Amino acid sequence: MISLDWQKRLKMDTQDFVERKLPESNYDIDIVYNAYPQRIDGNIPNAVITLVGKTLAAKLYKEADKYFDFYDYLLKKKGEHGGMIFAYIMARAIKKQPVLFLNYIEDFFFNTRDQKTCNLVMDKAIYPLLKKNTLEHIDLILNWIKKDNKLLEESIIKLLSKLIGQDKKLIEPIFKKLETSWLYATPNIVKLNSRFLKAIYKKDKKFYLSVYQNYQLTRNPIFAEILCEAICCYNDNIQKICDTWAHSGNIKVKKIGLHGQKLLKTRKGKK
Repeated sequence: MISLDWQKRLKMDTQDFVERKLPESNYDIDIVYNAYPQRIDGNIPNAVITLVGKTLAAKLYKEADKYFDFYDYLLKKKGEHGGMIFAYIMARAIKKQPVLFLNYIEDFFFNTRDQKTCNLVMDKAIYPLLKKNTLEHIDLILNWIKKDNKLLEESIIKLLSKLIGQDKKLIEPIFKKLETSWLYATPNIVKLNSRFLKAIYKKDKKFYLSVYQNYQLTRNPIFAEILCEAICCYNDNIQKICDTWAHSGNIKVKKIGLHGQKLLKTRKGKK
């Protein structure tokens, strides 16, 4: 808990940073929060960084397009704290200028090697945008999957799972969008689709099982792999599908079917 006195000081120092330091391209924002005396395991408390980040975001968002050099500096020079501040600034900036900052954030997502910051930016900047109008922006997000970036994929599956967790009505439209990627799915896209099906199972078992019903006659190895890796429970229809695959003349489909039979046996034991 940050005392009221320190909240006031941090806000004042952040204001001073915006007014005097930024115009001179002095981007060392840590001068604001390093003055805070308390540490947790030797580190500045996250609550302090959050307060500074939100204060900066409120000061900059109206003219956020003037400070791209500052944002790049935060990411390259200020480590985890810089990533947190960046996320809060993007959360405000993207609401003001969505097209400009979606393009900028896209470049960040494609190049970052920091899973924690990637998750945070996705949660703070992208999730509110999609929560407000999912279908307007979902195509852009799903296009990011095509980059086959494992780190970005991890953030996207968390985002999609959170969206359907908040609103079950989004399950079908998001699934249908993802389904269009099945035919030419790369290994990462296969994995993401399987994980999304698992997320669906937790929220709507009926819809989850309907997917297997729709694909019960498929012999496509990619489709089979997605469905097999998404097996969450024992079900007679899924058993029949895997039994059929296990007798396939296609070696890959046969292997997937045998794996599915083993998974179902395990799941049946937990039924």
